Amino acid sequence: MRLLLSLLFLLGFCTVASANCTGPNLFETRPQSDQQTLLVKAAEVPFHEGILWQVEKNGVTSYIIGTFHVHLPEHAAMVDHLRGLRPAPTQLFMELTAEDQLGFQRHLTTNPSLFLIQEGDSLIDRLGPELWPKVADQLKARGMPPFLAARYQPWFLGMTLMMPPCAMEIVKSGQKGLDLQIEAMAAEMDWSAHSLDTTEHLIDILASEPLDKQLDDLKWSLRLQEDLAAPEMIPTVIDLYLQERIQLIWELNQADLRIKSEGNADAQRMATMMQEVEDSLLTARNTAWVEKLAPALSQTSALVAVGALHLPGEHGVLAQLQNAGFTLTRLHF
Repeated sequence: MRLLLSLLFLLGFCTVASANCTGPNLFETRPQSDQQTLLVKAAEVPFHEGILWQVEKNGVTSYIIGTFHVHLPEHAAMVDHLRGLRPAPTQLFMELTAEDQLGFQRHLTTNPSLFLIQEGDSLIDRLGPELWPKVADQLKARGMPPFLAARYQPWFLGMTLMMPPCAMEIVKSGQKGLDLQIEAMAAEMDWSAHSLDTTEHLIDILASEPLDKQLDDLKWSLRLQEDLAAPEMIPTVIDLYLQERIQLIWELNQADLRIKSEGNADAQRMATMMQEVEDSLLTARNTAWVEKLAPALSQTSALVAVGALHLPGEHGVLAQLQNAGFTLTRLHF
């Protein structure tokens, strides 16, 4: 489902909040038996823990860090640690450089048919009195007048709603997430910076579905849960990221989504959606990235900064690099 793909593109389950998002760790409040089940499932996945890795091939040493795209206070110490990596990298690979992020935005603004409903009814009428008020309330909570989003295509609306209200002020303040802090560091150190994604590929992932399908997914999502950002999960995601238990975040989110759909026809749809997320936004992108990274990292030392959820799993960036002949070693901050 593209709405959840939008979440993972913009934030990822490992990248959805700021330090203003506080609350209990919901993993720790689960029954011990549930915790153990999730821990076992996570541990079955290659590279299920760790956010900083050293990769080596042909005598060339590089580094990979799993990032959290929105500002956290802990990022400053992480960046300081990266400055001291030896042997020092000379180039940076990231999902999208700041320049290419602007290029992505310009592409949308010059092609409004990609993100706006330009013909027919707006979302106010398409969602009706049952569902539009839910959207309006979520937009207001994020400081956005609802009428401004009335002609957003659902995939683009999803990118707005997936930012939890507690993170909005940090984003508006201009404080940078780890990716952009690393890019600023790279510029100071005169490293070259390269994007792993392309605008064309991202548009194909996010905006390729017909409007009717997007609307159907949006209606289903709104009926399934009140707030699409699942703000109650945000403090848990922060805690688990800082503990470097990355696969556990994915397992916990899957378990939470299954609970929301349990006992009805939504269960199969949820399973299909989660598989689509893995295939389209994780596996396919990981594979495309490694096709670029494998030759580059075997020749020149680099730092690779990508959302932490891209690291674990048989199809994760780390396993694919290992399969390409790289030796991987976990590092600690």
